[in-house]
Amino acid sequence: MKYFGNFFRNKDGMMSIEFAASFCLFSALVFIIYDVYSTIMLQNKLERANYAVASIFRERSAFYPVIDGTNNHKISLCHSNPSSCHKSYELFDDAQVQELEKLATSLLDSEVVIKVDALFILQNVEHPKSLNHAKLVALSSESCSSGICNNTGIRSYFDSLPSITENLTNSAIASYSDLAPYAPRFIDTTTGLDGRWIPIYRVSMCIVNEESLYLKWINSNRKATDTFPNLCSNTVVISRCNDITNVNTACPIYHR
Repeated sequence: MKYFGNFFRNKDGMMSIEFAASFCLFSALVFIIYDVYSTIMLQNKLERANYAVASIFRERSAFYPVIDGTNNHKISLCHSNPSSCHKSYELFDDAQVQELEKLATSLLDSEVVIKVDALFILQNVEHPKSLNHAKLVALSSESCSSGICNNTGIRSYFDSLPSITENLTNSAIASYSDLAPYAPRFIDTTTGLDGRWIPIYRVSMCIVNEESLYLKWINSNRKATDTFPNLCSNTVVISRCNDITNVNTACPIYHR
């Protein structure tokens, strides 16, 4: 007991320096552990929300109407062959991406920036199963209705994402097109094609880490800050078009 009392008080009745230092270090440790834990939990929540949103988006033939590719200002699937123009469930527009943003915001209860990139593989009629002879076409749309749209960290993340039509570096796959499966279909009487490359969607989203005690302390107004890293996630899924047995439906074979 004598030693215990001396630990808290020195001979002059003052609190010992050792206790003060130990208390500060312990408090800092608890502070850091909580911040790391809350960040990890928020990142996991973001990953789950991103996968849920991407899974709903891939089932678009059950939720969204057909879009005419010839009227979409961001993409043309016609090129030099008018017969290759398509009306498809798999095309999307800005309004649909805005709906995804609202869904992600409700799931995370936090402001979200979301971007969707799609890869369409236009087959060569003479070499339908060859990616080397195919043409890769991208469609992208981004939605953000909150105050974090111009956050430098988020902009840097989206800018750092590799193009969905280009080759990848430092990756287990050479390009996103390697992830696209070739699915058999009934023979298209117009082109003679009996299969198609299924489109790929990459859904990316970012939020500001508002769970951090440190960020709350230095940024009490909870505005977006560029000083600290944001939390981001991206998920790649393939399209799941439900009606693929009839070549005349809106799950088409995309060809050049």
